[in-house]
Amino acid sequence: MALRVTDYSALSTYLDEVTNEVRDNKIADMQAANALFSTLDEARRTHIEQILHGVKGIEEVPDGSDFPRLTSDEGDQFTLTQSQYGAIVPVTQLMRDWDLFDQITELATSVMDEAMDKLDQSFADTLLYGFATTAYTDVWGKSVTPSGPDSDGLFSATHSNGTTSTTFSNLINDGSNNNPALTRAAIVNERARALKFKDPQGLVRPVRLDTLIVGPDNEDLAERLLYSTQIPGEANNDLNALKGKIKKLHVWERLDLRSDATDTSAYWFMADGSKVRKTLKSYFTQRPALTAPNQVFENGDWEYKLRIVYSRGFGYAPYLRGSTGTA
Repeated sequence: MALRVTDYSALSTYLDEVTNEVRDNKIADMQAANALFSTLDEARRTHIEQILHGVKGIEEVPDGSDFPRLTSDEGDQFTLTQSQYGAIVPVTQLMRDWDLFDQITELATSVMDEAMDKLDQSFADTLLYGFATTAYTDVWGKSVTPSGPDSDGLFSATHSNGTTSTTFSNLINDGSNNNPALTRAAIVNERARALKFKDPQGLVRPVRLDTLIVGPDNEDLAERLLYSTQIPGEANNDLNALKGKIKKLHVWERLDLRSDATDTSAYWFMADGSKVRKTLKSYFTQRPALTAPNQVFENGDWEYKLRIVYSRGFGYAPYLRGSTGTA
């Protein structure tokens, strides 16, 4: 028996349930994006975030003296502007007349699957396009300029550090070269270098790189480098002191290809798991959802709407390190 207008409410509830299941399963698969990005709800189109560099003020306070006031080298502001993405999912009159229930279900779940894949790719592209400031066309077809609050890309050898003349690099270095291939020496050197990171006031503020992020092509190598008891490839079976130092390995499927199909399988990244969300930001007014039409027309389509409203970008960059793997 054909789906009628009286079945509209039941069908809408069902499609809501099955698309939510697809969305939730995809969110569970987005482990790397979930671990690296701060994803917050924001009812404003534009979010302006202030970054404070080199806050200081704790000093010895003699008895009877006033406590000193905090000072800071107030650094950067960065602005994230949300955009809307979506599509109409039509349940046509003929679909209802012929009870094409499987087709209706497949249409709705497929569009949610596409939305979540594109969302995940847009997060990955923030890293993959992060070695330059040239505008690129993202997975949604939108032009994005990948420059941060200091006008540099996400990964740069000359990030400004507040309003002072000091700079820092968050390009991974193996002791000789930036952008090295994934090696034990590069991980060890970058960990040590990050632990000596200084703020604009000259105070050491250790960045603890305890997270490694790679694509599938580097998964096997990464696991051997991190988890082997001895140093991989060493004839003398020397102790692998790196074991246990990297607390989390994320294998992000999106990292082997950018959205423009460029091979980025050699790219790899390190992060301070406790602070990386200070760098990578995303704000949502509307998380991916399928909504029912406001009106039902007995002889027309039932037009469901898949809609996402969000932004993503980056701010203060020392908590994330990257390499193109070309050196």
